[in-house]
Amino acid sequence: MMKKRGVTIVELLFVAAIFFLMITLLMPFVKIARARGRRTACENNLREISIGLLRYAADHAETFPDDLGKLYPEYIRDRSVFDCPSSRSIGTTAEPDYVYNSGLKLWSSPRGVIVEDRDGSHRGNGKNVLRLDGTIEWDKPAR
Repeated sequence: MMKKRGVTIVELLFVAAIFFLMITLLMPFVKIARARGRRTACENNLREISIGLLRYAADHAETFPDDLGKLYPEYIRDRSVFDCPSSRSIGTTAEPDYVYNSGLKLWSSPRGVIVEDRDGSHRGNGKNVLRLDGTIEWDKPAR
């Protein structure tokens, strides 16, 4: 005669303990992946801003606008480009989450920084920097 056997409470607790241990061990990696995703979205925003700035300069005698808000809606059509996903505030066309160095010309030093993240946007881990030549770099803070 076959005896029916169910799951004991000890076996159930053992499986649950292993499950929670795995979640605890994987949580830091999930946080790192989410931060990297926000950083990449911020890089894409800077890339869109770079294209908008270059288009603006082409139409205005190789000069850049006084502020980033002038790029909307003719050169940048999406308002969310001015919002860094890592920032605690919501960036708008009037107050973007990026610091813009106005006064540069298209022929200024190509390594000059034209747009960068506000300090603290990425929780003090660094910031994205858009250079005049169109490159975007991750700038780690000096420790």
